[in-house]
Amino acid sequence: MAVGISLVITLWGMDLGHLWVALKAADWRWLVLAALANVASQTTRAIGWNAMFTESRIRFPLLVRIEFAAQAAAAVSPEGVGEFVRIGYLLREGIARTVTVTLMMVRKFFSSLGLVPFLVPFLVFVWWPGSDVPGWAATVAWVYLAVLTVESVLIVRVARTPSAPAREGRLRKVVFDARTALGPVRRPRVFAEVGAAALATRALDFLAAVAIAKALDLPLSVAVLVVVLLSIEVSNILPTLPGQLGTFEAAVLGATAGVLGQAEGLAFALVLHVQQVLPQIPLGMIAMADTSILRNRSKRDSS
Repeated sequence: MAVGISLVITLWGMDLGHLWVALKAADWRWLVLAALANVASQTTRAIGWNAMFTESRIRFPLLVRIEFAAQAAAAVSPEGVGEFVRIGYLLREGIARTVTVTLMMVRKFFSSLGLVPFLVPFLVFVWWPGSDVPGWAATVAWVYLAVLTVESVLIVRVARTPSAPAREGRLRKVVFDARTALGPVRRPRVFAEVGAAALATRALDFLAAVAIAKALDLPLSVAVLVVVLLSIEVSNILPTLPGQLGTFEAAVLGATAGVLGQAEGLAFALVLHVQQVLPQIPLGMIAMADTSILRNRSKRDSS
């Protein structure tokens, strides 16, 4: 309801004809490039997962299919369902729930960390004349970096090799298993591989945003596009409808306010959102329709 009300207020009085003109003028060649960047980003996410599974090796094509399946589920269902799908598939591969949940949080941390190489130049660029960056964006960027710094310290402390719990108890065992699951991330090679995969994913997201801006012929600077990615990332923590419907558009509209008109901003938000969701749904459905992904490890090994 909050998302619906905010969108009604934001879009009140919009000229839908102007919006249609902006969408109709899109160059499909740039849109194809953006869609390919989205598909490639799912592969780089799977590379990050592959790097974390050092003991229980899972075939990389299977990890790619799981990634598409999880993203497709997230696009058409309430928030969090996609991760339940991932837990279910990895459970069939012998990966315990505690391990998967722990690694999901680690991957999310690295995903956020992948924005840092874009944010540091952005904070320098903010003070350049003509950057068209709203004042609140710099504040959000500094807060975002501060939160990541605190998270980094906590992860370093938690990731230290744990000792077995002195007393029995379900909660103590869960905490011990979670800290044990961080073992691979403590290795410099794994840390570097997961970080590089996250950076590549963010670079592909940025490339897609640039391609869509080119497709719609919108004058968006590099700094504004970084604000767009940052706003979308922050909006991920809010309660949302399936596929971030509403919060995604509101985040992009807020990031481009003052730079684009209302119709152009919404056109950019809609196309960017479709680019992120549309390729994932059919490819994810194909992955889920593949019966081999539903077999457990013992059945697959015996076949």
